[in-house]
Amino acid sequence: MNEETEVLLFLLQKRHTLIFFTKSGMFIAEKRNTIDIVMGNKMNYEEAVNFHEETKQYGSILGLSSIRALMHELKDVWKSLNIVHIAGTNGKGSVSSFLSSALTAASYCTGVYNSPAVFDLREVYQINGSWITKEEYAACMDEVSAACKRMTAQGMRHPTVFEVETALAFLWFYRRNCEIVILETGMGGGTDATNLIEQPLCSVFVPISLDHTNFLGDSLEEIAKVKSGIIKSGCPVITADQPDTVDRILRTRAVQQCAAYDRVPQMTESRIEGGRLCCRHQDLGTLRLSMTGSYQTENAAVAIQTLRLLQKKGYDLTDRQIREGIEHARMDGRFTCLSANPLFYMDGAHNASAAEKLKESLTIGFPNVKKIGIMGVMSDKPFGQMLKIIKPVFDHIYTVTPDHPRALPAECLAEEAGRIGIQASAEGQIENAVLAAYREAEAEGDTMAVAFGSLYYLKEVKHAVYQIKENKRKTIPVFINGRIRD
Repeated sequence: MNEETEVLLFLLQKRHTLIFFTKSGMFIAEKRNTIDIVMGNKMNYEEAVNFHEETKQYGSILGLSSIRALMHELKDVWKSLNIVHIAGTNGKGSVSSFLSSALTAASYCTGVYNSPAVFDLREVYQINGSWITKEEYAACMDEVSAACKRMTAQGMRHPTVFEVETALAFLWFYRRNCEIVILETGMGGGTDATNLIEQPLCSVFVPISLDHTNFLGDSLEEIAKVKSGIIKSGCPVITADQPDTVDRILRTRAVQQCAAYDRVPQMTESRIEGGRLCCRHQDLGTLRLSMTGSYQTENAAVAIQTLRLLQKKGYDLTDRQIREGIEHARMDGRFTCLSANPLFYMDGAHNASAAEKLKESLTIGFPNVKKIGIMGVMSDKPFGQMLKIIKPVFDHIYTVTPDHPRALPAECLAEEAGRIGIQASAEGQIENAVLAAYREAEAEGDTMAVAFGSLYYLKEVKHAVYQIKENKRKTIPVFINGRIRD
């Protein structure tokens, strides 16, 4: 081909991949059953991001026909991947982090795909804890966008943004020869784009509760039935403790699919010690988790049980590697400490069940500390119910409007909070709310600030806190030889 004459730098052979660096971009030749040449990067990163943003116009459409057609255009690369499939309402990201951390400790090339992106577009695609690079993102998106164009040329609808994101994940994991992939559903289960897969290593369920009711159904039973759709014939099921109604639905589906069903017992003796969440596991003994939300004991237990299953399937994992992975796992936005003095936390609690978990984490971890809240929510969430749940915890709440089309105006949230007896004030800018809460916590002592209500504004919260800390650092006088440095 003509591009071969442009090879300028070198040829690198690593494992099963040949990589050519040329003037027009990077070519990847996969040495599998046949050689598959990826023609050069026609998109740069900015163009790839623009294409991603443009696909948001196609909305959210549940169903598998479109993702099947898209992946067929991409040669169904997902079929070569070994996948752990995770569904549920709250905890998918944390469980995937625990699993990835342990498998990485055991030297497996481990891909993770989760959603939504909170801090950066690329964070939802990770291998061994590292994000996809901008160059890889552009190269993969170039292929996905070309596949989309071929679909529309054949009269098919354009894939949605989540279908595009999912296709990109499969393609990248394939290109990078991942040995195992942790795959989260985006929303739902049976009709979620990730459910394209046919024979996962196992199907894992975190706690299921009411959320996305406009898409999945108004009752817990309806939602559980949709999510149970990821259970496949003969593929083992591992689930966190569930309400009896949910457990019955999942168990029935497992029996119908001749799938082993394992309900994970919760860990005991949970406590905060030295900035870690300590809990006791029946096999591994006392664990000291880096992720300190009280709900992480349940997520860790689910991850450990999944790792035990992978051991039975031939994955070489020692107890030491499992312990190391579980204890060192982290995920931003899940009861994350942004500042130690004053205490400032952020948490992605965005529904009633998550609000209960946040309340529990704050009550157990900080029983004698005054709490100032920052809350921003989407208008389609049960914000009234969330406010009633957290009412006993917070002395005052600053309400904000996340930068999102579905966001509830801060004024409406403050009005609802006041109606049920919570002292609340609406702030026009997120950074203003952060500064006000930070200063209040700093001035009063034995006081902490907590931002919660939605994942969609935590990026701004994190940036604002770090900016405050940086400004403070710059104003602290530095003494050299007894004199203040200018």
